[in-house]
Amino acid sequence: MKRLPTMLLLLAVAAGAGCGTGSGGRDAGPGDATMDALETRDVVEAAADLQPADGEAPEDDTPTDQAGDTAETLPPLPTKAPLAVPDDPLKGTGVESCSLYLDERCQDGKRQECAIYDSKAAKWVDDPDPLLRRAFLFDRWRDLYNSPDGQAVDRDFSGETPPLTPEADWGTPDHFGGYWGAGDGGIWTGWSTVAAILRYSQTGTEADYERMEQQVRDMVTLYDVTGIPGYLCRYHYLLLPKGAPNTPDHILRWEDGFTLSSHDRVIEHPESIANLPDIYTDGITDEEGKVWKGTPMWHGRPSIDQNTGPMTSLPMAYDLLRDADLKARIAHHLTCYLKRLQRIEIIHLQQNKDLLEGLMAYFSAGDLKLDPDDLDLTRLDRIVGYVHRQVNSLNEDTLDKGCPDTIQLKPWRVIDAAGDTFLADLLELVLDMDTESERVNQIDHYYFPSIRGGDAMHLMHLAAIAYHFTGDDMYRTFLYDELIGNIHADQVARTAGAFDLPKWCKSFFGDQITYGPWWAFIEILGDCDLKTEMQRAFHEEMWDKLLKNNGNVDFDILYAGALPPDIAKDREQALQYALDHLPWMGGNGGLPMGSPDDPKWLDDPRRSYRITPAQQMAWVPDGVSAVCPTEQEINVCTQEISVMGITLPGVNGLHTYDCTGGEWECPVGDGQCVTRQASGPLPIQLRRHTDFLWQRNPFELGIGAGAEGGRQYAGSDYSEPYWNARRYGFITAGKGQVLAWKTVGDCP
Repeated sequence: MKRLPTMLLLLAVAAGAGCGTGSGGRDAGPGDATMDALETRDVVEAAADLQPADGEAPEDDTPTDQAGDTAETLPPLPTKAPLAVPDDPLKGTGVESCSLYLDERCQDGKRQECAIYDSKAAKWVDDPDPLLRRAFLFDRWRDLYNSPDGQAVDRDFSGETPPLTPEADWGTPDHFGGYWGAGDGGIWTGWSTVAAILRYSQTGTEADYERMEQQVRDMVTLYDVTGIPGYLCRYHYLLLPKGAPNTPDHILRWEDGFTLSSHDRVIEHPESIANLPDIYTDGITDEEGKVWKGTPMWHGRPSIDQNTGPMTSLPMAYDLLRDADLKARIAHHLTCYLKRLQRIEIIHLQQNKDLLEGLMAYFSAGDLKLDPDDLDLTRLDRIVGYVHRQVNSLNEDTLDKGCPDTIQLKPWRVIDAAGDTFLADLLELVLDMDTESERVNQIDHYYFPSIRGGDAMHLMHLAAIAYHFTGDDMYRTFLYDELIGNIHADQVARTAGAFDLPKWCKSFFGDQITYGPWWAFIEILGDCDLKTEMQRAFHEEMWDKLLKNNGNVDFDILYAGALPPDIAKDREQALQYALDHLPWMGGNGGLPMGSPDDPKWLDDPRRSYRITPAQQMAWVPDGVSAVCPTEQEINVCTQEISVMGITLPGVNGLHTYDCTGGEWECPVGDGQCVTRQASGPLPIQLRRHTDFLWQRNPFELGIGAGAEGGRQYAGSDYSEPYWNARRYGFITAGKGQVLAWKTVGDCP
């Protein structure tokens, strides 16, 4: 069984229930390592809950009507377009823009190449800024090789791909193996779209607008294929019979080599979905002319992290888009998603003191960083959750697949901690939240805004997005009256960094799926007290408690750009680190080739190469060493708590293996070891290959791989922070330089 939701599991055990163990799963393609999608860190990031500032017990917080007289007395909710519509610098010049760097075409008998043009100087650029050129290269490779049907995924090769292999070799169909890592298509397609939006905001060209709009359409298609408003899929694909051909143009699976799960569902009426490829209806033709028909499919079980892709990208694009229908589809899906979330309440917690004592003992294990004015969990009498129900074969005929009219305030389920059926009710909920199972009331993911700081932020963000799209006071009322007034989500958000685990047992992606939408939330708000509060919490919780020592270039740019200097007290520190290290983000073949400090490797795609701790440590800066966990860190990662005679496992245990006596091993007891880690964040060029570098452990030593260079990544973890640094004016080199068609000769 997967790791069950930590908070609810603890509640169940405190009442005498048992627990399950295992690893949670962001879905990944066959052969991929499973990644934890249950946001284990985020489950326990808020080690406190609600009490008024004067310390009195909370007053009655029964939900009020969501649209009524209260709307007139609520604070205003100013929202704004996160980005201004840019001017097209090529308009009226006779120079035509393009979007795919180094692309070629024949036009009126002339051979043209997509090249860099200086719109201010009105001349072609022979020696472009290295960072700008790399951004265009990475965007080129993403568009051509890592986005089948607009979905950002990993590209697997049929053999080894050494560093500096020419694109003419690695980009051929013969070298293509398949697309995997598709299970994270929701989040990484979203961040690729963010990069495209930011790029258009800086270039303003018509070609970059069209590129951005298409990527937005591709993102929206991940909703459309499910047939359920607001229900995101992770990816869509064509399931083919045994023996059908392969192609790098689409995500394909074959019936004899792919095991369907309860999350794989047929796309109904694919012919009615405009943005799907023709092969979904017409089939694929092999070299002998035989047509192979398949079944169009979508893969579900969307997690919170997958949903952060569209909730970050689509509102950013909304005010830049010209297509009213596309904007309406965005508004429909994101507002329906919010209204689809069903409410759960766990009540009368004050009448179960043993449970609360267990909670505090459990949450106090670790580096608990509560501020003096943070909320006190022991005074909590009710937990409020919002859950996303799963559609599956057991409920597909009964689950409402329409878009609800209102946000859900009436609880779908109430669990009474003082009631006779508490244990049974809670266990039933816990089982429904085990995403490996298939149950009538299965839950894809959940938000608990009364106890989890990240969740509190996400729901406030969703309400602000919906209000920005529609102006409907239902969303403003939900934000101010329910989330802030009753659940105190603004205060809960201020505990987002209260609980942080040592690097030995921390899930680093939990920070990334919180800071990205939080940044987007700040950027969509106009000037108001709520924006100031969210900016302060971004500094105090995300920067000061979680990320300032992690060498996260992406976050540093968001932090320095979205917060004013009087709030971002360490702005210069963050910005200096980002600008010093972003130039080293690029191809990662230098370390296995023995020269990571040579920039020639950087204009190469990011791929999977095997590297050893010895290789990494040979190049680290002075003062960085390979260390083992301290006794305190081991205790934090493995600590067990006894509640009512039941022993609970640690919050997020060490990933151990049998000791072999190797140089880089750290014994942690009972013949088990972990690998040493760096004492400080590694330089970018020494870190692991990955889909999105900024969600990974920056201290990790030793990186495995299958075939050397056998997997290639989309590279949005360079494009997005680069174009964002341009957006905020942190990088000015290349300003005014865009892609345009340059005549280079005659057509053959």
